[in-house]
Amino acid sequence: MQPPIHFEELDSTITYLKNNRADLPHGTAVYADRQTAGRGRFNRKWVSQEGGLYLSILLKPKDTRFLANLTQLMAVSVCHALEELGADPKIKWPNDVQVNAQKICGILSEAVTEKGRLEAVVVGAGVNVAQEGLDKIDQPATSLKELGINTTKERVLDLVLEFFWRDYPALSASGFKTIRPDFLKRFAALGKEVTVKNGEKTIFGTAEDVSPNGTLILRTASGPEEIYIGDLIV
Repeated sequence: MQPPIHFEELDSTITYLKNNRADLPHGTAVYADRQTAGRGRFNRKWVSQEGGLYLSILLKPKDTRFLANLTQLMAVSVCHALEELGADPKIKWPNDVQVNAQKICGILSEAVTEKGRLEAVVVGAGVNVAQEGLDKIDQPATSLKELGINTTKERVLDLVLEFFWRDYPALSASGFKTIRPDFLKRFAALGKEVTVKNGEKTIFGTAEDVSPNGTLILRTASGPEEIYIGDLIV
């Protein structure tokens, strides 16, 4: 793969790759020091403070069966990277990464289609590396610096990309089951009572498993329920 493209500032690394997909090859990675219009899941605003790593990867997969698992691959890759640096990260299904129950990374993927045909998928991650004062955002959050781990965005970037590309071929060929053991090992809510919110719908139950397809298996009062999307609250 070619070296990552660096910008001091972008509106959004995801938007940049989506807009320039025709001129960029599969595997292009872009990172920025700042984003002026970063976003998270369900189009929520993503606060892109100075000191964070804001990374996106352009993918042009031939097999579209496992697109939903790309964010989970990124979550596992970020966990491997943070562990390499001395942190103890956990995954909040489906794709946030936390340390000490505080968010350290958010992940988003967006597909680009034209005339019903998939053109590309962009997977983005925002990793809190050197920020301070993260208690001022809308949820408990932390950074590597606040954990006492001093490193650079470039070091985190190199590690995340190393683990992502190590596991991408197997996942793109065979799906979530190839990273499921790594995901489950870091899934903090396993066996706990949780709430899952999806729009107006709220489901209560025990997080019993994550299926070989990457869906959450919730044990509810009326029996097991398979959850494809939603916000999990422990």
